[in-house]
Amino acid sequence: MIEYLFVTSAPLVDIGGQVTAYGASARLGSIAPARALGQLGYDARTVSTAGDLASAENAVRSAKRVVFGEMFKTRDSGWPVGAYRRLLDLMPDRGERAAFSIADDHFADPEFAAFYREALRECRAVTVVSEQLGQSVRALTSKPVVVAPEPTEGTRGAPQAIAARRVAAPLAWLARRVGLSMDHWRVRLLWFGYPPNLPPLLALVPALERYAARYPLLLTCVTSAMPEALMTPERTREDSRLRVQFVPWSPLVMDAAIASSDLVLIPSDYRDPVKQAKSPNRLVAGLHGGRFVVAHPLPAYAPYAGFAWIGEELCDGVDWAIRHPREAVERIVRGQAYIDARHSPEAVARFWLDVLDLRN
Repeated sequence: MIEYLFVTSAPLVDIGGQVTAYGASARLGSIAPARALGQLGYDARTVSTAGDLASAENAVRSAKRVVFGEMFKTRDSGWPVGAYRRLLDLMPDRGERAAFSIADDHFADPEFAAFYREALRECRAVTVVSEQLGQSVRALTSKPVVVAPEPTEGTRGAPQAIAARRVAAPLAWLARRVGLSMDHWRVRLLWFGYPPNLPPLLALVPALERYAARYPLLLTCVTSAMPEALMTPERTREDSRLRVQFVPWSPLVMDAAIASSDLVLIPSDYRDPVKQAKSPNRLVAGLHGGRFVVAHPLPAYAPYAGFAWIGEELCDGVDWAIRHPREAVERIVRGQAYIDARHSPEAVARFWLDVLDLRN
């Protein structure tokens, strides 16, 4: 018998010899928890409803506990509520065996909301990625709703501060004259995320351009599609004070992207109630990679405020990190210790054991 089965609607893919998914919610909410439980010796697996449902149906029939992960809406098929209902119908005892994991607030969508309003009446428990999202979910069910720690991904990076150097105007002029890149003197900023998360970054660019008059900046954007609004000729030249470069997203590039950066930037629409339900996964990723994070004040970031710079004016955070390298490293070190306690594979596995066996 499968002890713990995680169901996702995202297609599973083999990247670098490891089964994973392109969606962060699928990786962090389904694949990584199953892998963490497996490392403790449990029979834990991930199955996808994308394509033929037969293997998912067979797995559900034989699983002791089944976690239905984040649903992904596609342009052709919409929400996978039909597939999830079909699997739930195989579980007459789903009040004992089924749990749900919800990562995004799509409750304004009638089909999404209707499915969960029905499904959450009879389940073992529900996990969410933030307390803000939990408040919305608790309005739909009397079952336990708990905030799940999302696991870390990638390699642990050594804490590193910024070694920013001002460029004298004559030296900058000479570098341009002889065709030398200014990248050696730049503060290297990293932004990564889905294309729909780009608008807050675009809104931040004018402030970054003004700040770049003090320190030249290199902004690396790691995402799945070319951010054409950012990649203007003025921002892609070697001599631009704020130079922007694009790196296509892949799970294989993130370790190198974080390691080659000085700071991780996370701008967000933090006043939007839907965005306020977001998880801290990008902040955790930056700290895990050993880099200082400068982010807008989402509610889920509050427990990490002592390990990063959280505020409304992100250029102030960049400036603070440049002027206080020792304190920045100390914050990263403390943040990594917190991550070890809450987000390590063993901590994540223990959390799921508590939830699925109701030992908490």
